[in-house]
Amino acid sequence: MFGSADEAADVLRNAIDVGGDTIEVTLTLRAQTAQKVLLLLYAEGVSGAVVVPVKELYSTTEAAAMLGVSRPTLMKLIEAGEIEAEMVGTHHRIPAEEIVGYQRAREISRDRASEAMSEFTSRVGARHRSNVTFRRGAEENR
Repeated sequence: MFGSADEAADVLRNAIDVGGDTIEVTLTLRAQTAQKVLLLLYAEGVSGAVVVPVKELYSTTEAAAMLGVSRPTLMKLIEAGEIEAEMVGTHHRIPAEEIVGYQRAREISRDRASEAMSEFTSRVGARHRSNVTFRRGAEENR
């Protein structure tokens, strides 16, 4: 039998109460709960902050604010298929996992771009030397 989220929380609380800089625990969780824990750990590792979704579906205004983009930009992302949305009546609703997934993909893309830029700068810097020289003062010109 799988442990409940409440049982897992109790195990963590007890381990924290013991103290120390590191805590080692063994948890038995349902797969869905384990995925949520993994998302929390990922969010903390990426940004140092943890945002806990309190609901499954978000309005476009809420999702845009969470992603740090404008609502029109979010709508373009939905239309382009970069973010999946569900229709509830005439309104789009964005699942929490889509928001987290997009954030993760954007972070990976940024990391790759940064690595590519560093590699490019290293290659260009190694191939091209400056042909500009500077003189110290007017007396040296005489």
